[in-house]
Amino acid sequence: MSGGYGVVMGDLQNAASTFHTESGIFKQIMPMAPAAPPSSGSGAFDGSLGSLVDAIGLLHLQIAGDMADNGVKLQQAHDNYQHTDETLNQLFGQIADPGKIK
Repeated sequence: MSGGYGVVMGDLQNAASTFHTESGIFKQIMPMAPAAPPSSGSGAFDGSLGSLVDAIGLLHLQIAGDMADNGVKLQQAHDNYQHTDETLNQLFGQIADPGKIK
């Protein structure tokens, strides 16, 4: 038995679809404009806290974007495997029936 791996086309398609769907759901978990943090009485601390909340929001958007990018990459892998499989089948058909070679 070989130490290789087998690609299951349906699994790649399902994974791509799941990453795409879940990235949208994840993005919607956090509001685009979060509520203002409560006032602590210190302008410096409030400014730092506001910056921290903004940074968390940006990181959240970055994670959602990365999830969507992974879905795109999985879809491309699926499409590449499918195209390669179709091309190999055409080649095998031409070898089996040389009259089809154009």
